[in-house]
Amino acid sequence: MPAAPLWFVGQTVLDQVWHIASFSAMGDKGVASAFDSRIGGLAGNAAAAAHALRDARHSPAVQLFSALGDDAAGQRVAQLLAARGLDTHGVACTAGARSPVSAVLVDERGERQIHNFRGDALQQAPLPQWPAECSGVMADPRWPAAAEAALVLAREGGVVSVLDAESAEPAVLRALVPLARWCVFSRAGLAAWAGDDRAAPSELLQRVALAAPDAERVVTLGVHGALWLRPDGRTHRLPAFDVEVVDSNGAGDVMHGVLLLSLTEGLPGDEALRRAMAAAALSCRGSLPGRQQLDHFLRERRSTSG
Repeated sequence: MPAAPLWFVGQTVLDQVWHIASFSAMGDKGVASAFDSRIGGLAGNAAAAAHALRDARHSPAVQLFSALGDDAAGQRVAQLLAARGLDTHGVACTAGARSPVSAVLVDERGERQIHNFRGDALQQAPLPQWPAECSGVMADPRWPAAAEAALVLAREGGVVSVLDAESAEPAVLRALVPLARWCVFSRAGLAAWAGDDRAAPSELLQRVALAAPDAERVVTLGVHGALWLRPDGRTHRLPAFDVEVVDSNGAGDVMHGVLLLSLTEGLPGDEALRRAMAAAALSCRGSLPGRQQLDHFLRERRSTSG
């Protein structure tokens, strides 16, 4: 009997991506070397990454719960999701609403600037009709009511849950953090949760422990890797993978999606985090990695470090 699906709950965006030589602070005109439209958004990217890496015979299926408007941007996102083969029965098309769109500038170093129009589709959409069960949940803070409902269902069902604790309104983060088994913060998200952008990430993670004592707490630190605080108080520093960066857009979202997939496939936390970070690094080369590519990359890095 196939396993219940993984739920990815939250924002899906149309990313309009321009590749440029360098960023400008002067408001100049310039010419892009390349342009494309792709799936974006915290939950959308994570779901696409997990779907690309799943083993069709043994891994749970991936189901996305999100909302789009009935505008041209929403229609384009729907086409891109269908092209990837994602299950989108949980993606609402909200009449009269505007879909989220991002303008993404990527320079020659692979660094990016993002300007996001969030639209109002998530605010207008009704809560999803949840299937009977799931194998795991990843939620982001862009659709707070749906995220809270999904994380509560995951706790009640005793399945793994991951919160993408990206920067958001502090009240939203504070409501969601105690509900998740894994709270994975960006540095900005951790500062927003704490209302403190001066304290060290290690200190802020200790504060999270008071609000979510049974959670695994992680903060991602870009090229400096990640910091992981366990419920028993042990802290682990995880180094980043060094790769040639073509486009870092969405790498954090990839990590969250692959972390959930890896945990539900039975990997222990340290291996699941390493696998998720490796997938995020590979995505910086310009595309989502497949399972064989990720496995080869990890074997190669193990042999090199050994």
